[in-house]
Amino acid sequence: MPVQSSYDIDPRLNAVLAPIVGPDRQDPDGTIELTVVVDGTIISGSVVGEEAWSRRQKAQIGASAEYRADLPEDVPEASTGVRFIHFLEPVVVSGGNPIRLNATRVDLRNVSAWSIGRLQYGEK
Repeated sequence: MPVQSSYDIDPRLNAVLAPIVGPDRQDPDGTIELTVVVDGTIISGSVVGEEAWSRRQKAQIGASAEYRADLPEDVPEASTGVRFIHFLEPVVVSGGNPIRLNATRVDLRNVSAWSIGRLQYGEK
């Protein structure tokens, strides 16, 4: 399946994400609960801006100073809007089986469906 161009990104999804996790947001630690479908796989969790996601990734790897020295500095997001969705602790459902991850990043061009809110799959 070919990747969509940036013109094929759902403008409503971008409008929802931009004020919370986009480059011009007011709160650098803002989050939104979101569920998306990418290539038939459901991904659901808390979405944060790229800087907050990068800090979390560095903190998880930070136990080893050797790896920490090799990590690049934060890369600012493009000023034209949100390009990637950065999930913290998402649930990924593929083939009906939920898998919990620490973090994942999704290109908006690959999102075929979305909904505001976190999927409550098997959670108590």
